Amino acid sequence: RFRLRMPMVFLMALVALRGMAEPVRPPNVVLILADDLGVECLASYGGTSHKTPNLDRLASQGMRFTRCFANPYCSPSRAQLLTGRYPFLNGLKVVLHGKHQENLHLRPSQPSFARQLREHGYATQIVGKWHVSLEHKHNTIRELGFDRYQTWQIFDQDGRRTTRYWEPYQMRDGRIIAEETKRRYGPDVDLEVTLDFMRSCAASRKPFLAYYSTCLPHYPWEPTPDSKDQGYRATAGAIKGDPRYFPDMLAYLDKQIGAMLRTLDELGIAENTIVLFLADNGTDSDLVNTWGDGRKVAGGKGTMTDRGTRVPLIVKMPGGAPARAQGIVELIDLFPSFTDFTGLPASPGLDGRSFLPLVRDAKTPGKTSAFCRGGNGRTVRTLRYRLTERTDGSVELYDHASDPLEYHSLAALPEHAATVKRLRGLLLAEMGPPPPLKK
Repeated sequence: RFRLRMPMVFLMALVALRGMAEPVRPPNVVLILADDLGVECLASYGGTSHKTPNLDRLASQGMRFTRCFANPYCSPSRAQLLTGRYPFLNGLKVVLHGKHQENLHLRPSQPSFARQLREHGYATQIVGKWHVSLEHKHNTIRELGFDRYQTWQIFDQDGRRTTRYWEPYQMRDGRIIAEETKRRYGPDVDLEVTLDFMRSCAASRKPFLAYYSTCLPHYPWEPTPDSKDQGYRATAGAIKGDPRYFPDMLAYLDKQIGAMLRTLDELGIAENTIVLFLADNGTDSDLVNTWGDGRKVAGGKGTMTDRGTRVPLIVKMPGGAPARAQGIVELIDLFPSFTDFTGLPASPGLDGRSFLPLVRDAKTPGKTSAFCRGGNGRTVRTLRYRLTERTDGSVELYDHASDPLEYHSLAALPEHAATVKRLRGLLLAEMGPPPPLKK
């Protein structure tokens, strides 16, 4: 009997040892980036104009950051998110298309959180809007770290503008796809590709980065497949469309986020996946939403106001507790946070700072200032104040404790001279001397 039982005992011990030796799988990362969406649009941030039940649920389960700041334009924001460096330091090259100017070419020599994850065993994919290297000859998606991609191309191979939503002009892993998008809504195709990638990685037990950089709810505002009114379609090169479809587009984005969260649950990997939701800049200025106690808030995209630069950031981590963090976070902080979240080596030369301490404890002080530079000046945002130096030499100062919608500049008041001097000193230390005055 003893001899018969020995192999079983040995086998059980071997199984136990193997179980103990099996390495802990690195967490997956799902990054969802909305296009042109300020905090006033979301119920979890006090908005009352729209219903977003899936985002509300995500916010109730994760950490909601109340002071996350981006650049007021999409390309610089996307570049600082990817590189962990400010747009005025990451070499984003300006390329001209006729009289239209876009920030188009991010060089692959820059840091990239996708490349950092890929080099440490992650499968990486981006789907949706790229917008940091738009010309076909400057397609640097793979060089900047993505194994797989499907991205909307704002210009076709002849330099003409394309449609964004219905039958979009998209490139998948180096080839233009046409049959796959014929008579289809682009975000539906994007979601299918994203979910297929997640399923494939789950089946192979490979950690993954799924970057869902959706075009929604950016203009042109037009019907989604769920809209009751299907009578309008934006043409190639159409500018803004009809604002009455914006609620439908935001609702469709929320529906897609629900599908992604359900898929993580169905695959059994939700408890080993970090989910982040944020936006690239504020809401378009043609849209007015209701916020808080009934105040009407016009979007501030393209301005260095809070309405242009303050964006939602929701982070749901395995084992994390729901909370609200009021410390300052910038898009440059995502890169070092990813390496902290996943236990990877830190990347040198970044401007950002990990906000993992805030996720662990919402009461952690965190950063106390954020910086931004645009075409008409530069800004420093602290926990209480926003100061902007404009290229015409003027200065604005707003106190968010008493004036959250920035109605009244205090820069000219003598009692605020010391605050102006202190904040201009922060700008000087971070960005150097102000640019010369425009004549």
